[in-house]
Amino acid sequence: MKRLSEVEEGKYKIVEILKPGKTKKMFNLGILIGDEIEVKKSCPGPVIIKKGNTSVAIGYGIAKDIIVEKVE
Repeated sequence: MKRLSEVEEGKYKIVEILKPGKTKKMFNLGILIGDEIEVKKSCPGPVIIKKGNTSVAIGYGIAKDIIVEKVE
């Protein structure tokens, strides 16, 4: 498992969000623990992820607190 801020482009599953405030922020974006996402652009800069038909830019400060695992 890695932090979202450290991964390459590809498909991942969100395993954990380390801080409750960031969990709420991600919930407001419609992204929850257990969701499968696709990383379209990795760091440096914002991480761009896609869930379903929606793309969202996640800043480094949030991305470093999201733990993901690679989906094959």
